[in-house]
Amino acid sequence: MKLAVLVAVSAAAALSVAILPNGTTRAASTSVSFSAAQAAAGAKAYTQSCASCHGVKLSGVSAPALAGSTSGIAQQSVVEVYEYVSQQMPMTAPGSLSKAQYLSIVAYILQKNGHTAGTRRLTEAAATTATASVATKP
Repeated sequence: MKLAVLVAVSAAAALSVAILPNGTTRAASTSVSFSAAQAAAGAKAYTQSCASCHGVKLSGVSAPALAGSTSGIAQQSVVEVYEYVSQQMPMTAPGSLSKAQYLSIVAYILQKNGHTAGTRRLTEAAATTATASVATKP
């Protein structure tokens, strides 16, 4: 019985901490915040850098859809999406956008997947620890 409790507590602790690329740790967040203005900026950046492959409505063209429960990222966490987008996109020039542009694009993707904008902008610290799923709609 004590072993089962210890395993459960250890697992919970492991899920509540994120290891960052520089080796430091930070408590993981299961919620995510972004502002409406940030998502609007993301819509513009998305149109310029992403829409030709992922579609104007995020429905996919030559690359996977980015919105909806059947999209390629629906079950991924914000961390997974941010890390992939910021390191691998756009396909023709990976990592070429600014951090602010990548964060705003992720905010836009979150908005299009049913997350509600708040008053705080999505920060890099939050984007690298938010374990919330991208899609909120079934």
